Amino acid sequence: MKKLFLLLAALSCLVLAGCDQEYRNHRVERSKPKITVSDSMVTVRRAPAPNIIILANGHMKVDEIEIPLRADQQQMLQQMFGHLQVLRQNTLVDAPADPDRKPVKIVPPAGSNPIPADLVQVIPEFKDYTETFGNLQADRR
Repeated sequence: MKKLFLLLAALSCLVLAGCDQEYRNHRVERSKPKITVSDSMVTVRRAPAPNIIILANGHMKVDEIEIPLRADQQQMLQQMFGHLQVLRQNTLVDAPADPDRKPVKIVPPAGSNPIPADLVQVIPEFKDYTETFGNLQADRR
């Protein structure tokens, strides 16, 4: 009986360790700096910095506070939003179905750059977020 208990305890530890590793992998993936493109907004995430939200009209929010922009800055964000939406739609059309609705990595076509090269110079608020530019995600929601 004692051996059976030890065997069950050891088996439980192995199962829990496997689940724990899966959870850790999930957290690591989730905490990576990224740009998530949904149907109504683009969210730039880099922990622990606040999120930047870009709306279809070119407006920008940092931590839900709208940042005043010049007309040229707003136009740049509108164009970026549109380009990212096209890439999102193309990515989701080609992606296999997923009942969990997990985001899909966006791989821009060769020669395409959805993030303007001068974004940081034109809108300095993005200077701490450059590491997100290479990790684009299409949200399925």
